[in-house]
Amino acid sequence: MPALRPTLILRTAAEQWKQYNWPKTLNLPKSALPARASAADLAKYRQRCADDLYAWQRANRPAHNEFVLHDGPPYANGAVHVGHALNKVLKDLILRAELARGRRVQYRPGWDCHGLPIELKALQQTRTTRDEPQALVDAPKQEATVSSGLGMSALEIRNKAHTLATQTIESQKSSFREWGVMGEWDKPYKTMDLDFEIRQLGVFREMVRKNLISRHHRPVYWSPSSGTALAEAELEYDDNHECTAAFVNMPFTRLPRVLESLGAFHAGDARHSVVSALIWTTTPWTLPANQAVALGQDIEYSVLKLESAEQPTEYLLAATDRIEHVRSFLLKGFTLSVVPKASNILGRDLVDGYAACLNVFQNLESPLFLAPFVTATSGTGVVHMAPGHGMDDYLVCQQNGIHSALTPVDGEGRYTAEVFPASPDQNHRFIGLAVQTAGVQAALEVLAIPQKDWLARKGLVVNNQVFATHTFTHKNPIDWRTKQPVITRATAQWFADTSALKTPATNSLSSVIFIPESGKNRLTTFLAGRSQWCISRQRAWGVPIPALYHKETGEGCIMDQSIAHIIDVLQQRGTNAWFEDAPDDPVWVHSSLPPGKWVRGQDTMDVWFDSGTTWTGLEPRNADRPISDVYVEGTDQHRGWFQSSLLTHVAMQDLNDNPKAPYAKLITHGFTLDAEGRKMSKSIGNVIDPEQILEGSLLPPVKEKKQRGKRQAAKEDQVANDRPKYDAMGPDALRLWVASGDYTRDVTIAVPLLQDVQNTLQKYRVTFKWLLGVLEDCVPYNGTVAGKPLSFVDQAILYRLHEVAVLVHEAHSSYTFHRAVKEITSFVNNDLSAFYFEICKDTLYTGLAVDRVRTQGVLQTILHQLMLMLAPVTPHLIEEVWDFMPAALKKHSVHPMQRIWEVVDTKSERERHPGPDIQVQMESFGKLSAAVKLAQEDARKAGKLKSGLACSVHIQLPRDGNKVLDLHVKEWETRGELADLLVVSQARVEQTESSANDPATSWRFEQEFGDGGKVIVNPPTGMKCVRCWKYTADEEGAPCQHCQAVLKEKAS
Repeated sequence: MPALRPTLILRTAAEQWKQYNWPKTLNLPKSALPARASAADLAKYRQRCADDLYAWQRANRPAHNEFVLHDGPPYANGAVHVGHALNKVLKDLILRAELARGRRVQYRPGWDCHGLPIELKALQQTRTTRDEPQALVDAPKQEATVSSGLGMSALEIRNKAHTLATQTIESQKSSFREWGVMGEWDKPYKTMDLDFEIRQLGVFREMVRKNLISRHHRPVYWSPSSGTALAEAELEYDDNHECTAAFVNMPFTRLPRVLESLGAFHAGDARHSVVSALIWTTTPWTLPANQAVALGQDIEYSVLKLESAEQPTEYLLAATDRIEHVRSFLLKGFTLSVVPKASNILGRDLVDGYAACLNVFQNLESPLFLAPFVTATSGTGVVHMAPGHGMDDYLVCQQNGIHSALTPVDGEGRYTAEVFPASPDQNHRFIGLAVQTAGVQAALEVLAIPQKDWLARKGLVVNNQVFATHTFTHKNPIDWRTKQPVITRATAQWFADTSALKTPATNSLSSVIFIPESGKNRLTTFLAGRSQWCISRQRAWGVPIPALYHKETGEGCIMDQSIAHIIDVLQQRGTNAWFEDAPDDPVWVHSSLPPGKWVRGQDTMDVWFDSGTTWTGLEPRNADRPISDVYVEGTDQHRGWFQSSLLTHVAMQDLNDNPKAPYAKLITHGFTLDAEGRKMSKSIGNVIDPEQILEGSLLPPVKEKKQRGKRQAAKEDQVANDRPKYDAMGPDALRLWVASGDYTRDVTIAVPLLQDVQNTLQKYRVTFKWLLGVLEDCVPYNGTVAGKPLSFVDQAILYRLHEVAVLVHEAHSSYTFHRAVKEITSFVNNDLSAFYFEICKDTLYTGLAVDRVRTQGVLQTILHQLMLMLAPVTPHLIEEVWDFMPAALKKHSVHPMQRIWEVVDTKSERERHPGPDIQVQMESFGKLSAAVKLAQEDARKAGKLKSGLACSVHIQLPRDGNKVLDLHVKEWETRGELADLLVVSQARVEQTESSANDPATSWRFEQEFGDGGKVIVNPPTGMKCVRCWKYTADEEGAPCQHCQAVLKEKAS
């Protein structure tokens, strides 16, 4: 007997369908993925995606395919900041990108434990009642006040510093791990560990063997506030430093012969007016240490006549091009004119080996030299040289036979008894003056006194040696810790010979890949400009320089046998013993040295030598491979760790056999900036704590829900007294912020930016939740669906997925993570949410089983690829998605963080799948869809349309229009996909010149598209289906025929 139609046996549609609970007939998404992970779950996911993953890959990935990222050690001297987050998360992104490519990765975190930053922080802590390292913020003034050691012994300081470093390491380690950074956290390297110190001393010993280490009395950067020498990498700069600059007359005791020959001038003769070299200096306090005067070889000089009604005439020598500049400082009542017979004389003619000026403080002559650094673009073109206070001055003086470097300044930056031997009475007044303040004033006051006795004894009559003074603002080096001005001061220090290292070091960079490429020029420029590396420091907390000094002569001993012996003793007793034993304890003296004649030095090594030798902890590799695949640090490390690592590594190789750099790739990231583009600084108060990002406290607090019931008032009082509650952003938000920025430049962090990051992360989560929900009942997809070919929209989204996967894979491989995040976010928002999901929801919720299986197969592909794309950036979220993945799917899948991600390029993919170019079809659909949406929007504005399903679309194609577009539209209609693609209830296509055949409707809205095509939006022709809500039902209150077929399928 034939089956009876329901309409034949039931009285009305309403009566027939009343029995159904329509929502229960739908296949709505079902996922237990929460809105956010709890703290306990987050800790579980972190363990899995970081510690467990790192251990798994070390055990399962092949050792021959290892990728080594050598960690640049942060200082163990305080709490973490957002700059740490940028650095550590970036490193983790790189590791995870390499892991996805099938590599076995190695990352051993490390800490820089010695040096001034930690010693000063420990001393600062001594004066506080709080011992937690995070309680000690950068306080330059406080650090400056404790730099003298507070009367503590070296051993006491070292113990304090060791305790602080140990506490800080644990605090920082906890934060780094909380960000999901994977690595060997249970065995980090620490530069204060004895095994590290011994390896470091081994590098020092080898450099001594190669004559690369020596001791000299030469100028170095010196911090009076810290009481130690500083390396260039330990300097910061004050761009607005104010000082007293001075124009000073240095009288000639012997005139250049070219001037004497003119017969108008006589030096050292009281019967004639004095001729002086007019110098300009920004450091008048260095004038007592003057030992020479410099001119420029090709600069033209003129003698200027200085006259006034009240004082005898004087003559000044200055560069011709600087006369107008000098004249601008002329005091009232004075005139300045050029002596015609003594003008435009070249510097090389004035410097004749005979001429000299007088240093009135020392009562000594200062010869004239030529110097390449003299210019006629600043000052007077005449430069006073104090080799004890300037490296350029020192080098010129050395070349010209002046081998001493007078330095009448002590370690605190105060004048010593050597400052003014020409006048014992005045000398007493100078001793102990701070050179940069009171010393400047005192020196200028002496030079301003007329008719000085010590000048008269030279036969000179000088009214006032100070031509003019003025306030000058310039860029000046400051101590990186105390933020106080730094001076240049000659002291006895240990130096590494960079002149012998920089050429082979520079050559080794030819095979290194730089990201960004500008890093190569920056590093090579710093190398080329480096004349010396002062490796000794006058501090207690560090690795001791293994040198002995002769008690009587002060001669330093660093012979190989002595160093080897000292290293053996240190290995047995530890480095504290060096500072604990009596200075002349014989246990430290090698048997080949005369007993009782030697004492140990107290200098420690530069911390850049510490961190520069961290590569010694890496395992040796094949000769053709650098010891590390990549170094990643901030741009300031071109003059710091990148350079010190390179120099020490090259020094340990044969300098004549093409030594290699310690890294194959050098990646540089910028600094973190606030919303106003300012560098993060605690002194400014714009520093952001990463914990604020994790807990969400930078964003507006969560609004409390209104309380109801009889205890409402009490609860309101409690809420008012409670601290604000915030929506935690979690570690993936921090990671997403890092990945979203172009790290090769300075990276901005601000509240609006973090809100965007939070919204993006939430979009990822919602997308995964929906995918898991609609795949809850899926059958694992094997690449095909029997009897049901992919629809256009399925092909389109898979094509776009492949395009995006190729781009993201390429971005991960090149470490341009911001490009990957941009592509992923655009794909999720535009291709998935606004396109594919919108179209396929009807199929998934209301469709036949075969259509649902086909769509679920596509969605499985999307889910797997999306997890692979986001695994490096948001590992906690991916681990959580994996945890909630349907069991059937998980059974047939590989964990996304253990899977090797391979993507075939788009061109090859298309060549394997001949047929209509899906890209062209997508362009055609884009034009059609845009026109339909515009017409729908017009209908909404007119109040005729609310839901997009409450309309039908009539598409008119011109006979001579775009043939390709027309073909696509007709094909979609023929396959029954057009209405679903446009998310409307009906759609029909007609090739005509007019709309004469279009039936009359209550309203219509038109839009043109393509080449003469038109879309017409009309009211739907059917009734609203009670199940799918399309206007395709035959009767009101009844399901459409499609839904009836689905119900029948479900019932069977």
